[in-house]
Amino acid sequence: MKTRPTRNPLYDPFDDLSDEQFEREVLESLDQATTKISLRVATELLVRTKEAAQRRGVPYQSLMKVLIDQGVRRLERNRPGQRGTTRRQRGG
Repeated sequence: MKTRPTRNPLYDPFDDLSDEQFEREVLESLDQATTKISLRVATELLVRTKEAAQRRGVPYQSLMKVLIDQGVRRLERNRPGQRGTTRRQRGG
């Protein structure tokens, strides 16, 4: 049985991914049509995000997109009364 990580504000959801899985997540997020937005975030959060992206060798905005995508998927999965969500399919 898989254990759920404790609510640690420093928990990195990418720690559980291999380098290949992380790269696939980033590439999938970059492969989609995008819309430009403006988003205000706490300075400290932006600094931490940039540091995490730098450690992984990816652009910080790409990392932010992956984190947002994973968070929304988690919310969708945990929606009461829903059987689950379908993962986006790659290819044609």
